[in-house]
Amino acid sequence: MSITELHSLFETVISEFRLQGSINNIVCIGRGNINDTYLAQTLVENGEREYIFQRVNHFVFSEPQKIAENVIRVTEHIENKLKARGVTDVRRHVMHYYRKPDGSYFHITENGDYWRVLSCIYNAHSVDHADIAHLRSSGIAFGEFQNLLSDFPSETLYTTIPDFHNTKKRYESLRAAAEKDVMGRLQNVRGEYEYLLSMEEHAIKLCEMQEKGILKCRVVHNDTKCNNVMFDNVTGEHLAVIDLDTVMQGLVANDFGDAVRFAANPGGEDNEDLSRVYLDLDYYTAFAEGFVPQIIGKVTDEEIETLPDGVLSITLELAARFLTDYLNGDKYFKCKKINHNLFRTRAQIALAKDVFGKMPEMRARLQTIVDSI
Repeated sequence: MSITELHSLFETVISEFRLQGSINNIVCIGRGNINDTYLAQTLVENGEREYIFQRVNHFVFSEPQKIAENVIRVTEHIENKLKARGVTDVRRHVMHYYRKPDGSYFHITENGDYWRVLSCIYNAHSVDHADIAHLRSSGIAFGEFQNLLSDFPSETLYTTIPDFHNTKKRYESLRAAAEKDVMGRLQNVRGEYEYLLSMEEHAIKLCEMQEKGILKCRVVHNDTKCNNVMFDNVTGEHLAVIDLDTVMQGLVANDFGDAVRFAANPGGEDNEDLSRVYLDLDYYTAFAEGFVPQIIGKVTDEEIETLPDGVLSITLELAARFLTDYLNGDKYFKCKKINHNLFRTRAQIALAKDVFGKMPEMRARLQTIVDSI
């Protein structure tokens, strides 16, 4: 869409939502692979206002209205909690979703695109690659997210992506892909496939504990990357957790595990040089130091104890998903180079092996954090 078309569209949205001002500038700020996100600056009598305009990918999220209901209920719950705690300037700590006078949250274009308007968390920034300080602060932010929503009835939320962290089903899909072997690739990845099967007991541990009622389903974010936290431009402190479209029921250990899997691996999730892929225990500790104190007293002892298992489980699950996609002909994940899913698989397996070997130290460091609280 051209800038002229965007300008015209956004003026229509401003009118429908009864927002202040008229469009002065539009900046594309989206880094995600799903939605299109823009910062829209409007001219008002005494200066400027800023809004976030976002097109929701309704092919990925097939029921945008239900996604909106999830997000609104969760953000309103957080707002009320923060106000009760005496937090000033709540809008810097949780994104606000605007609604039209008729109560709806979307402008729907003639070709069926869904556009929504969010508040802009001003004087703030996000980071793509966290250092120790940012990672610890991210841990606090995601831990506070759990804390604030610990009494929210998670079962009332719409499931945005069914079986997203159902590791058992991910393994079933892997076996099915290997059995069909539609691309004739299984012979090239026999070692990776057999390794993942050998680790299945560890991969599905959390699923089985959930099925037995040992672990409770709670409201989880499901995309706990550091770039989904906004930080104050001056102090560097965390302000708000953003990108809530994947919020639904799940396990606390999965949110913890995915954050560590992503941020505490210096090599990244698709590095071909596997010597650079490993778990940095200092980064793991930093995130845990931020996260754990926020959830103590809000979750069970078993949930705390299984946080390291979440790192291993999520890493194995993602390796299985990458390998499944490779065997199926690269249908799901975007590939930027030949054999990209194979490189991803091998990197995640290398990380899983390192995590597995460091599990005793991970548990010891976690216990030290718990004992210090």
